[in-house]
Amino acid sequence: MKTNLLIISTILLLQINFLFAQCISIELSVTYDKEYNALYKKSKVKIPKLNITYRNDSSTNYYFLKVCDNSDNLPYFMCSLLIGNSCGKPDYKRLMNYSTKSYSKQNFDVRITNWHSYGGYWDVERDTVDVTKEYLPDLINCRLNGLIDYIRANNNPDYYKIISKMVFEPIDVLPENILGSVKEQFVFLKPGETYTDTYNLVAFQIIEGCYTFYIAQENIASYVETTHYDSEVKKLINQEIELPAVVGEYQLFSGAFKTNKLTVCFGEK
Repeated sequence: MKTNLLIISTILLLQINFLFAQCISIELSVTYDKEYNALYKKSKVKIPKLNITYRNDSSTNYYFLKVCDNSDNLPYFMCSLLIGNSCGKPDYKRLMNYSTKSYSKQNFDVRITNWHSYGGYWDVERDTVDVTKEYLPDLINCRLNGLIDYIRANNNPDYYKIISKMVFEPIDVLPENILGSVKEQFVFLKPGETYTDTYNLVAFQIIEGCYTFYIAQENIASYVETTHYDSEVKKLINQEIELPAVVGEYQLFSGAFKTNKLTVCFGEK
């Protein structure tokens, strides 16, 4: 009888822990908005948008790190491609010619990552690639990144001169900075609330193909990776720093979450 009670208690405890861990959900969906094409701006067309919706299904105020940065509604990819001219300014005509190869009728997975670094990125690989083993990022990442760079240049011709913040520093992990200078990297949700980030998918629409979007991580981390320059040893120091358990009126959430995969096809299937 004691053994049965122990087993039942253990099962109940596991169920309670599982339910607690699943109180945050992150849903992927796609919508189409009629607006000017960010690349050509000739006429209004239906532009696909990926929505990442965070939902708090618990009775507790929670905060946690976003899936990825959304400072300009455009994704970052596992590639840094810059085709320039003799003056060092990006040559966007050459960039467009390089980037507009068609991937019609080809299948790719889009891994959205990562949880504990600043910003995050998208990794696009053929659906036959085993990402649990060592692999080289597919060239499609550079083509997509080229198109996105072109869009960013249209929005701000001097954007390539801007030095963006790319890493967390130890000082960023202070509660007042999580609520202030790096607030856009986090989600803050009260019970029943939702928050949605939207990403322009026009680059995928142009090169065509079928893409399955999903979040790479299974758990939300309780820490961030930080980088700072140590003047005494004269080198960059990388370290993991735990996030505060409480920030303002919000508790830190970490652990498993509910999510889904989303497949979107452009062009001929």
